[in-house]
Amino acid sequence: MASRIRPFFIVGHRGAPQLMPPGNTVASLHKAVEVGAQMLEVDVRRTRDDVLVLDHEAVRWVAGQETPLSAQSYAQWRDYTAETDAPLATLDDAFLIASEAGVGLMLDFKEPGTENLVARAIRRSGFPLDRLLVAGAGEASRRTLRGLDPRIPLSLSLDVETAPPIDARLLAALDTDAVTWHYRLLTPAVVKVLHLRGILVYVWTVDLTDDMRRMRDMGVDGIITNSPDLLRSL
Repeated sequence: MASRIRPFFIVGHRGAPQLMPPGNTVASLHKAVEVGAQMLEVDVRRTRDDVLVLDHEAVRWVAGQETPLSAQSYAQWRDYTAETDAPLATLDDAFLIASEAGVGLMLDFKEPGTENLVARAIRRSGFPLDRLLVAGAGEASRRTLRGLDPRIPLSLSLDVETAPPIDARLLAALDTDAVTWHYRLLTPAVVKVLHLRGILVYVWTVDLTDDMRRMRDMGVDGIITNSPDLLRSL
C-alpha cells in the first residue's frame, strides 16, 4: 500500500505557524514551502453551504455569538476571518499552493459526514494522489472514503489520550496506507512492524530538536512540525 505515497520527511503543521502565524492561512502555507517543507498538513472543515475551508476551530464568533462553523455560510466565515491579520484559506487554496510548489498535502478533516465533499474536491483538483494523504474523522470515515474511492491514500490518526494499547493485535489489524500518530506512541519496534506491513509512519506534533532527532533516528517517514525551518536545519 505504501508504494502509492511518496515518503516525505518535513511536514508543515498547518503551514509554518511559528514563523507565520496563524496556521491554515495562505501566508503560512507559502512560508512553510519557502523554508523547506515537503508536505503541508491542513485542517479541513465544511461550512453550512458545503464549502471546504481550512480551520482547526469548530466554533467561531459571528455577530457576537459563538456559532459552530458548520452552521456558518462560507460568506460569514470569510468575512469573519478577513477581519484578522491573516485570513484563513480554503481547501482549493491548499491544493493550488501545494500543486504549484510540487509538495505533498495531508488533509486532516475534522467532521464525519464530509467524506463525499472531500472525495469530490480531490477529484476536482486533479492533485496527484502520490502526493496526497487523508487523515482524521475516525475509522468509520476512513471506511467510507475507501468505499468512495479506493485510490485515495488514507492515514489512521491516533493521539495519546484516546489511543488504544499499541499491541500486536492492533498492528496486525491495521488497514491503512499510513499512520499519523502522536510521537509519544512510537517506539523503534512499533515503527519496524509498521514498515514491515508497508505502512508509512508520520508523527505529530514535534517541535523540539531532541524529539526531532529521536524520531528521525527511529526511521519515521514524516515529521509534522510547527517549525519546518528548524527541522530542515538538523
